[in-house]
Order: sequence, then C-alpha cells, then structure tokens
Amino acid sequence: MNARQKTCWTGRRGIALLVTLIFLTLFACLAVWIAASADANLTIAHNRIEGQQALAMAGTGLQLIQKSLSDMPVSGVTNAATMHTAIHDHLAAHLAADSATSPMLTELANLITVDPPGVTVKITLTRADGRQGTVTLSILSPNAEDGTHVTIKATANFGGELDGVSATRAAFCRMVVLANGGKTVLSDYGIASLGPVQMKGNAKIFGAHDPADGTVLAATDDPAYAILLQDTAVEVAGVAVPYSAGGIKTKGHPTILSEPIMGNDVPTPVWPKVDISCFEPFATNPYIAGATILSNVRIPASTTPRTLSNVTILGVLYIESPNQVTFSGTTHITGVIVAEPPSEENPLEDNLAANKIIFGGGDTDVLTLRSVEALVGAEYDSLKDLKGSFLLAPGFSTEFRGNCNFDTVNGCMVASKFTFKGGPYGTIRGGIVNLNDTVMLLQGNVQLTVDRQHAVGQPAGIVGGPELVRVSNSYREE
Repeated sequence: MNARQKTCWTGRRGIALLVTLIFLTLFACLAVWIAASADANLTIAHNRIEGQQALAMAGTGLQLIQKSLSDMPVSGVTNAATMHTAIHDHLAAHLAADSATSPMLTELANLITVDPPGVTVKITLTRADGRQGTVTLSILSPNAEDGTHVTIKATANFGGELDGVSATRAAFCRMVVLANGGKTVLSDYGIASLGPVQMKGNAKIFGAHDPADGTVLAATDDPAYAILLQDTAVEVAGVAVPYSAGGIKTKGHPTILSEPIMGNDVPTPVWPKVDISCFEPFATNPYIAGATILSNVRIPASTTPRTLSNVTILGVLYIESPNQVTFSGTTHITGVIVAEPPSEENPLEDNLAANKIIFGGGDTDVLTLRSVEALVGAEYDSLKDLKGSFLLAPGFSTEFRGNCNFDTVNGCMVASKFTFKGGPYGTIRGGIVNLNDTVMLLQGNVQLTVDRQHAVGQPAGIVGGPELVRVSNSYREE
C-alpha cells in the first residue's frame, strides 16, 4: 500500500468515529427527552386526577347546599341582607337536624358564617393517607337590593403539604325565588290524598263554580287501586292519578264528569306542610270538663276519649297529642281546630289509633262552622288575620259521621286520614288534604262541594309562599 492510500484510509476511520459519537449523542438526548416526557406526562396525569378530585368535591358541596336550600321558605326576605340571614338560619337548622345520621354535619352546622357580602361554609376533609381537601362554599345575592337571586360558588382544593401537589377547581349554580314555589295541591284539587280514595253508595263530590274544583287527586302507587268508585250512584267532578300502578277502578256505572287525568299529564304534586305554631299562643285557657263555651282553649293530652256535647267553640281549640275528641249534639265553631302532631317515631297506625277527631255520629247532630273573621271581641283581633284554615291535624284521624251536616266549612282541612260516613254534606272553601298513605273513605249519602273561588290563597298554618328553586342549566365549572 502506498503512502497516499494509507492516508486515505486513516481519514475514513476518523469520520466513522465522529459519526458514531454524533449518533450516541443523539440517542442520549432522545433518551433524556423520553424520560422527561414520561415524567411530564405522569405529572400531567397526576394533576388531572387532583383536578378531578377537587371538582368532585366542589360538585358534592354544591349539591349539599342546593339540597339544603331547596325547601327554604323566603316569604320574609326583602333584600340581600335578609336573604343571607335566612340562608344562614335555614342551613344551620337543616344540617343540625340531619346531624344524627352524620356527625360531620354537626361540625358543619357550626361552620356557617354570615360574612358580607354573603354566607360562607368551609369544609375540610382528611383521607386515611393524610391527604386533605377543602371546600369553600360562598352563597350570596349579586346585588344588595336583590332578594330574589342567589349564586352558589363551591371552590375546592385537593392535595397540599404531603407531596407539594394540589389542584383548585370551582363550580357554580344559581337559584331564584319562585313566587308560586309554595303552591300546593290545595290550589289545584278539591280533594288530594297520598293514599287511595274510595267512594261508595251515593257519595258525590262537586265543584261549586268550576267542575275542576271538585277534582280528586290520589297520589298513591298502591297496586290494588288509586281511586275506587264502587256504585252506580257515585258521582265525582274529576279524578287525577299520577302513578299507574293501581289506576282507577269502578264497580257499577259511576259518573266521572270530566276526562280522567293520568300519569305524566298530572303535574308533580306539591304537598302542604303544616305549622300550627302561629295558632298555639292564642290557646291560653285551660280545658274544663263539662264547659259548653270553649274560648281559646287547650285540651291536654289524654289516653281517655273525650266527648264534647253541645259546645260552642270560639277562637282556637288546640288539641294536644295523644287525644281522642268527639263532638256530638249541636256544635257551633267560630274559629279553627289545630292538633299537636304526634311523634313520628311511632308507627303511623299507632298514632292514628291514639289520635282521633270525630264529628257527629247521631241522627240529629248539628255542626255550624264560621271562620275566624266572624269572631267578635278584642281578644280575637289578631287571630282574625290567620284565616283560610278550619282543621289542621297532621298525625290525626278525622271522621265525619251520621247526619253531621256542616253547611259551609270556611277553610281547608288537613289531616292524616279522613272518613266521611252516613249523610254528611256541605261546602268546603279550601279543599281537603290527606297527608298519609291511608285510605280516604266517602260512603253513604256523603255530598261534598268544593269552593276554591272563595278560598284563601295562602291558608294560615300552611307553610308555603315563595321558595328558592334551582335555575335550570345554570351549572358551570372553572
């Protein structure tokens, strides 16, 4: 090999080494890039998980507050400040009431503060591995003069000191005061029952001015029947059954004056809540056995049945629980009868057996009823404003027997069971509501006419009025 050839081969070997070094460098850089990329992807995935954890916490907090506020009455709210106070008081009471099922709610109820411009709730949760999450809920009206709109913001942070990684997410929704949020079945039906309704014999239900006023709602999913119309002479203005399990059953050829309303065509029923606390302060006089004039009287609890014969009742008659009270002979009532609800811890059957209000039973019983507005005397002045109710007795069974004709009932009647047997007839200004899944029976020559045209829109003792409701499609995330 000559010198020139040798020099050429030597140069080529140098180039190969250089190319090898270049490729080694490129591969090393690629390895570093892959490692860094993998680490970055892990970090991104971890952060996304943290973010989802935070968002889930925010959503849960949002749902908790929405649920707690969904039945909040806001009739006394006039601006943002009164709205915030009402929200604070309602949340504290609601969460405290549920604390028996969750000790955390007891602590949470104590963490609610009114911090202008709104209400703040801060929740801290610790997992078994020591990692913590916090949710801060801010509830406020957007304008100081606005008592009709509420924005709920849930800001959640998850992670923190343990590994130095955390994520913060927020969720929002809006609620608005709905003017008719407190509208109940009393506004739409003559008779509304959470249990089955039976009509037998010559029983009849009419509307005084509009046939629809006499419509009967039976909101039960009893598989046997929701409404049973058993005889040819039975006549009813209309029927509504929201659940299809039992439906309407007939025997003979009863008359339904309008087309039945069934299933999804029936608006979701809103059932009234009874609060008799507005009447209790008036019942200041003790009950005296044998007295024939009972003015603002409180009947003490007793397991011994009582019969009030030929009595005149003025103002408020407050019946403590348990009690079984029968009105017989000639009974004049100018005012309202309210009953103390029995403990809900007792079985409903036991409560109904121990708590009864019975009108009539004889062939010559007379029942005359007038509203609180007809009361005369200074001691009744403030009571006259509490109109629209005649009988409020949740947890009690109520019966109208025999020929107990009552002409006109100037107010609604609400109880946990109703029975009309014999020949009671009359007009009811305000309707009847059966609050429990018990059979409501109308049998014999019963004839009820419902007059909703002259009924009071918001009866005293019926909790309703405006309520907060969630604005559809207002949820958003950040």
